[in-house]
Amino acid sequence: MESFSNGASLNNQSGAHAPGAIYDWGLFDRDVRIDVRNCVLFVVFFLVINGIAASIVQAVYIAIAAYSGAGNPDELSAAIYESLSVVGLTSIVGIICGSCVFFIMRKRRFITDLALPAAEPMTPKILIILIVATQGIQCANSLIVTMIDALLPSGISVVESYGEAIDSLFTPLGVLYIVIIGPIFEELIFRGAALETLRRFGDNFAIIISALIFGFYHMTIMQIPFCFVLGLLLGYVAVRWSLRAAIVLHIVTNGISVLISDTNSEAIMVIGGLALFACLIVTIAMVIYWRKPFHARIRAGAAYYPQTYKNGFSSIALWAFIFVTAAIGVFQIIALADLPSLFSY
Repeated sequence: MESFSNGASLNNQSGAHAPGAIYDWGLFDRDVRIDVRNCVLFVVFFLVINGIAASIVQAVYIAIAAYSGAGNPDELSAAIYESLSVVGLTSIVGIICGSCVFFIMRKRRFITDLALPAAEPMTPKILIILIVATQGIQCANSLIVTMIDALLPSGISVVESYGEAIDSLFTPLGVLYIVIIGPIFEELIFRGAALETLRRFGDNFAIIISALIFGFYHMTIMQIPFCFVLGLLLGYVAVRWSLRAAIVLHIVTNGISVLISDTNSEAIMVIGGLALFACLIVTIAMVIYWRKPFHARIRAGAAYYPQTYKNGFSSIALWAFIFVTAAIGVFQIIALADLPSLFSY
């Protein structure tokens, strides 16, 4: 467990707060803001490197296609449109390059956390319960987004825009990215790095902040709420069980989503929709049934110092990150709604 600038640690679960101990709360306030800011800035840097690497791969593809088309405008337009088919490759290259630079800058061996023994063994029964919960969260998010979609102006659809964007990933490399590579690197970054960096201020605080950054990191209006709540659950899993357990749950969750989404059978879609709705009902029932032990877990992870959240959420970097990524998500919806017209000339 890390300590503050004056050597103190306030995570209730660590038991490090000795009665009568004197803490420099000014240093504590500063450390909270600095660590939240650093987590945000490192994720921003990761996104920049990710985007640069992905853009280079896509630019090379377009240049080769344009060269083979001998400068024909129609060939160039087709090459730009077809470049969406390599989004799986660009995503893989981008997240690997971004993650490598991220871990080098952090100067910590987060990958070795995978070799550490679990704080508590995860049984198959627990894994099934958690999978049901993730699908219930997915169903609740879909229902909310569908209701919001109905209120948007004609021609703009969150569901359709997201569907067009995600369809470009349904290639072998795209599925590999969604199901395996993406979850592994995202867990190493958000639960292995960000959450562990913030745990010294309290488990609940670390889970909430890392989940918030994780949600807005996806920059898609349909995904932000789901990924935030999923991040809360994955953070809880990483703290209570292990980072490995969080990776497994993330992989299974994404895999199920791909199976349901990448199908042309109406029957399978209907069955999948009913199954998701059933998961939502079961999830609500589980939350009600296990509310007391769940509340006990929340109390155990509470921050000792009440100003922790005030200082954490006073980070300008955090709010700037939220605003910019949310704005990008809105812009994507508008841009994707007009995408067909871009290639109609």
